[in-house]
Amino acid sequence: MSPREPATLPDWHELLAAFCGHLGDKPDDHPMVRWARALAELHLRRHREPAHASEIDCGRAELVAVIDGWVSERVHSPQARRGLYPESLGGAIDRLAAAQVHANRLLHSCADISDERVHNAWHRLATLADDWTDLVAEVLHGQPRVRQRMRSA
Repeated sequence: MSPREPATLPDWHELLAAFCGHLGDKPDDHPMVRWARALAELHLRRHREPAHASEIDCGRAELVAVIDGWVSERVHSPQARRGLYPESLGGAIDRLAAAQVHANRLLHSCADISDERVHNAWHRLATLADDWTDLVAEVLHGQPRVRQRMRSA
């Protein structure tokens, strides 16, 4: 995609599929889907290698910056022209990746899947997915969000 073509942003279904490793491994996949998959892999690695947390967090910050740079170059909405992004899309994807990795780990590690922690983790993921939909509508079409939970998350 050239910087002059209108940008599209992945929906939450595509992001969650990428976090689970089902999308984002092909060169022709949407770049944000590839970066979303990489962020989830870094979150997984952070749990497996806690001694490398600062190095992994630097990698996450770099990916967030890459996503935000891509968006600023390609999204040509009224908000973009005024420099008024509602928030970092890269940061939003990173929070979604962290929430999905956490929810999935709890689901597979709790003895009882009805454990309240499992429910709360999946509810948080669903809330962030809804917020992603609202954020994309705001960034691409100027539709103000009803909920703004992602900023306080």
